[in-house]
Amino acid sequence: MQLKPYQIIRDEDYNDAKIVIKASDFEGVSFQDGRMTFSFINCHFTKLKIENDEAIEFPNIYIQFTDCFIGEIKVDKITTTNLSIFFGSSILDGQIKNENLKSVTVNNCLLNNSLFLLNLKNVTVSYTEENIVPHRWTRIYYKYGKPVVDFLKVKQSFYIYDCEDIIFTVNEKEVKDENNADNCLTDEVKKKIEISLNLKYSADREHKLTKIINAKLLALSISGYSTGELLIENSEIDNWYIHNFSTQLGATFYNIRPFRKESEEKKLEIRESNLDKVWFDNFAFDDYSTISLYRNKFGQTTFTACDFPNDYKDFGKIQTIENIHYPDKKDKNYFKTRYEVFLQFRKLLEASGNFYEAQKFHAVSNEALMNVENLPFWDRQILKINSSSNNHGLSIKEPFIATVFISIAFYLLYLLSLGRLFASTSFDWNLFGYYFSFLDITHRSDFLVKKEELNGFALTIDYLNKIIIGFLIYQFIAAFRKYGKK
Repeated sequence: MQLKPYQIIRDEDYNDAKIVIKASDFEGVSFQDGRMTFSFINCHFTKLKIENDEAIEFPNIYIQFTDCFIGEIKVDKITTTNLSIFFGSSILDGQIKNENLKSVTVNNCLLNNSLFLLNLKNVTVSYTEENIVPHRWTRIYYKYGKPVVDFLKVKQSFYIYDCEDIIFTVNEKEVKDENNADNCLTDEVKKKIEISLNLKYSADREHKLTKIINAKLLALSISGYSTGELLIENSEIDNWYIHNFSTQLGATFYNIRPFRKESEEKKLEIRESNLDKVWFDNFAFDDYSTISLYRNKFGQTTFTACDFPNDYKDFGKIQTIENIHYPDKKDKNYFKTRYEVFLQFRKLLEASGNFYEAQKFHAVSNEALMNVENLPFWDRQILKINSSSNNHGLSIKEPFIATVFISIAFYLLYLLSLGRLFASTSFDWNLFGYYFSFLDITHRSDFLVKKEELNGFALTIDYLNKIIIGFLIYQFIAAFRKYGKK
């Protein structure tokens, strides 16, 4: 198929089409700034190839597909460096791979299955609600005998590998009435459109900047060594998979949480990655149902304003398994690895001054340590006692309540041993005041009666009270000073 510059083709059907762009097509043609060089509107392609085997002396060449259905597209033979391809409000599938292409833009498009964008200079995938017109999609659906619901059921996957500049963004508009026919992207519809994004980087390729802004994704996968910068901000992502990833210029993950919160499958997996220059800012770790951290190097990883679980039971969602899809497959050092991962988080949070979250990881790391098989018996008992007495230095509630109830029980036994409880004589109301003297672990043994009136049972109770209450007071003070520790 040969095209004439600034030609618009409408409402055509093609089975197996090939667009060949030649330098001779532009002879005697004046460049018109602001116009698409070639335009296809409301066209159907069963298969489509775009080829070019020579450099073209023309300022910019744009190919536009609007409201089109492209069953399979293939672009890999491009020589000229001034060619850009634009897809708008279309349905497509296939592969575009060529480092000479100036840019590829995909706006408000749905995929039959997947779109591979490989080795490109500039990629932009966007969903902009301000220019989505419902009847444009509907016309494509019904023209080819496929209702809207059929496309919404398809899991759509973008594979973007080794592209220099990547932008993936969703620009939403405020919806006042979701029943309005002019609004085709209600929250219910957005949750049905299941989009996955797979990013892969190779160390021998040049990468400049990857930006994912305000995205709503079913899954995001990131792997490889990026020589550029990665920014993911204000996005809702149900499932994260970061494998063998590292970055030269750093990565920032800001304001991240799941999109489909009612879904049971909300996973975050970071495996065998170097997170030395990664910043997690306002990241809702607690909203994910399962988190796997396996054989990672954290280095100078930064965590700020992140939401972590609040107790050890909730921390059970953080695991150290090789494959998050097989949670029962654990290696023999599972608990030891988990303990060391929690220690790394604790140190990183302390370094950033976040002692509140650091204390949590201190507690859960000790809980994980208790499950290490070869831990000495007495070390395990120490950890169990600290866990129950003040939750490893986090809680003042347990030692306070234990101090009150245990001291009262010992005091009643003490009075009973001295015959001052349930005696036939009238009750001595001063015994209430003496309770506070008994509570003072430095009190003398004859604070209540003379030494000759004491017996062995009373002295034993008094001695045990001083030991146990002294320990609980220490645990109370230790927990009370948790924010004063250096």
